[in-house]
Amino acid sequence: MTAKAPDPRRIVPSTRRRDLAIALGCGVVVLGLLVWAILTMRSEQGRPSANQITGTIVARHDIGEREELISIGRKGLKSKEGESGYSFDVKVEPGGRIYEVPVSKAQFEAKMVGEQQTFIRPPSEQR
Repeated sequence: MTAKAPDPRRIVPSTRRRDLAIALGCGVVVLGLLVWAILTMRSEQGRPSANQITGTIVARHDIGEREELISIGRKGLKSKEGESGYSFDVKVEPGGRIYEVPVSKAQFEAKMVGEQQTFIRPPSEQR
C-alpha cells in the first residue's frame, strides 16, 4: 500500500466579508494614527524649547585670544583651537539674571548691545 500524495491543486477557501472589513478597519486605524502623529509633531516644531532663554545683550567681550587645547596621547601631542574668546553678557528679565554667553566671531560682529540673543540654559539649570 502506498500513501496517496496530496492534491497540489488545493483550493483555499475565500475570505469572508467580515475578515475583509476587519483588515480594512485596522488599516484605517493605523493610517489615522500615523497622520495624527505627523500633525502633532508639526505643531511642536515651531515651539521653543524650555531650555532656550532669550534676553537683552548688555555687554560685549572681545578677548581676541583663542584657547589652544593640548592633549597627550599614544600618538604624541595633539593641539586644537578651543573657544573663540568672544562672548556677550545677556540679561534675562524674569529674574534680572545676567549670563555670559560664548559666541562665534560672526555672531559677535553681527549683534550689538541692546539686541536680543537666544541661547541654551547652562547644563546645571536645564529642565
